[in-house]
Amino acid sequence: MYFWASDEWLPLLATEWGFIQGSATPAASPEASPAASPVASPAAGGLDTFEIKLREGVIWSDDTPFSSQDVVDTLWCLRIMSDSVWRYIDDAVAVDDLTVQCHMSVPSTVVERYIIRQSPPRPSATYGEWAQQARDIFGAGLTIEDPEGAQLLEQFSAFHPELPPASGPYQIDPNSITNAQMTLVKNDKAWNANNALFDTIINFNGETDTISAVVLNGDVDYATHAFAPATEQEFLTTGLRVLRPPIYSGPALIMNFATFGEAFGNKIARQGIATAIDGDQVGFFAAAESGVPVVYNAGFSDNILADWLSQEDIDSLNQYQTDPDAATALLEEAGWTKDGDAWVTPTGDPASFELTFPAEFADWSAAGVALAEQLTAFGIAVEPRAVTFTQQPVDVDQGNFELAVRGWGSSANPHPHFSYTTAFFVHNTLAVNNSGEGIAFPLEQETEVAGTVDINEVVVRSALGLDVEAQKAEVTTAAKVFNELLPKIPLFEKYGNNAALEGVRVAAWPADDDPILLNSPYADGIPTMLIYQGLLEPLQG
Repeated sequence: MYFWASDEWLPLLATEWGFIQGSATPAASPEASPAASPVASPAAGGLDTFEIKLREGVIWSDDTPFSSQDVVDTLWCLRIMSDSVWRYIDDAVAVDDLTVQCHMSVPSTVVERYIIRQSPPRPSATYGEWAQQARDIFGAGLTIEDPEGAQLLEQFSAFHPELPPASGPYQIDPNSITNAQMTLVKNDKAWNANNALFDTIINFNGETDTISAVVLNGDVDYATHAFAPATEQEFLTTGLRVLRPPIYSGPALIMNFATFGEAFGNKIARQGIATAIDGDQVGFFAAAESGVPVVYNAGFSDNILADWLSQEDIDSLNQYQTDPDAATALLEEAGWTKDGDAWVTPTGDPASFELTFPAEFADWSAAGVALAEQLTAFGIAVEPRAVTFTQQPVDVDQGNFELAVRGWGSSANPHPHFSYTTAFFVHNTLAVNNSGEGIAFPLEQETEVAGTVDINEVVVRSALGLDVEAQKAEVTTAAKVFNELLPKIPLFEKYGNNAALEGVRVAAWPADDDPILLNSPYADGIPTMLIYQGLLEPLQG
């Protein structure tokens, strides 16, 4: 896991890793990758392989030794799912029991994050047969578009194994699982079991409304459920701490370009809508202090913008400040017209749309309601509709929506590449995993800032190579392309309003100025990081 403030790793199952010059012949050709990159990328200094050394002596909770084969098979299963790591690697092999090598067809610094943080190993005893099928199919040069690949994806998606063994300090007690909660019990066989200072951890199930009551009852020590402002005020009144780590992402407005391409396909129309929206008001209504306005609309968090762009380039970005008159001019330029106070799209149809959002997400639901009210007042009739949080993203992937609230940015990694994956691939090209095309935003686009662009190439280039300084120019291009095209319109940047109970079971949570509170709570989670270091202490006495 990763410390965001200091740019350092906390080694867990892997103890050493780095980029080396490899000699292995890849099993799968670059053409067999999920989206073969057209970008020529000679490896710097011949460094074309990512090598991982694993911790010695680790065993799964079923007493099976943890080995390199577990890691390799996990990666090949991710290949079935078109995981983005396979945009950069074309093979993963076990060199010996504790060494893994991944050949990079497109050398990139983000391979480290994809493999070390975002690909937690699963046991080969459970997934090995699937991995072998992936090697057989994709190693032969076939892709997910071929019948064999599509069938494997369908079968793998339907695979629901029993609880696999654990490698970490806690494991799920299957007998404890109910609709309301489950219990994690200590795994004394874990290599880091001594750092786990609680015998059990109870994980409550439920979205914001359900968990709010449990928190107020004093049954929960830490929760990250994006609580409503009124609920947050109750927490503070009862003496609960509220932690506000940055999340590096937030909700955005997305559009169905397959169905409403004539209305929204013109970037000028999207720019007009962005200018009509008052993100400050949406953010405050949805999350109070934790709904922070987006300033630069670069496609990734304003918190880290200066790490990647020069001040001159930052200043060049369109901030889309709220201006109804400017919004009107832009929509008219895009071919929209007015019928009285109501907008009409370029096809002559009334500008009337349904907006969906996850019902159980208090902040996104509130944002959806506020957004619908704003756009309706502006003359674009928007009917808000809450959809259960498990179904709404599936509906989006399958194209069963008109407008929707989904995410922008990335809580997974501070490298902007991950935000651009969210912007251009999630609910778009990756919708294939739910048998759809999502927003159907074309990845070939004309721009003023970069001419004709292949956005797949833009996203790949944003993380290309092993020199971060060299990547900054590519990130700058990606930021300008996103800022101009607005494939989705960020509404606000979300900060946590995480309930933290002290003095009941947990002795204390970190101080507000502790660097750990700069970690994204939905990636390198704060309690998890503390547990792994032996720093989350129970109340004594």
